[in-house]
Amino acid sequence: MEALAPIGGRRYGSGDYMSEKHGPYHRLGEPGGPGCQVMVLPISFKDPEGEKKEGELLDAGDKASEIELLRTVAARAGVTWGHDEFGWWAVMPKKQTGLWTVWRQDDNGNKFMVEGNLTEDNAKQLAHDLESTGHKQTYWVEKE
Repeated sequence: MEALAPIGGRRYGSGDYMSEKHGPYHRLGEPGGPGCQVMVLPISFKDPEGEKKEGELLDAGDKASEIELLRTVAARAGVTWGHDEFGWWAVMPKKQTGLWTVWRQDDNGNKFMVEGNLTEDNAKQLAHDLESTGHKQTYWVEKE
């Protein structure tokens, strides 16, 4: 399939990631098949809570199958998989949802972590919400 990269987009060839050997794992086997070439378009969308998010639309065109597109999506997410005598397996990297922490300081000067591993926007919103409760404690956000 011949795909043209849009302005500002990137093009990924089939099998670039999945053809590499990975390991060591406790399971054996090879990836389940080829991916496909995709055009990558930067987009904005709303999540289920209605918040605007930035993302990418992967366009595989009309020649790729659904399974080839799913293999490509999995590979871009860092997932490797295979099949061995025990069945199918997959290895996924741990996902970090953010790198910000909300802290509070009480009336005696003691500092406590309220919540960590947040996006910057979520951390700022949480600190704002906590400060608006009327308590005399101080809340702030720090990058982890």
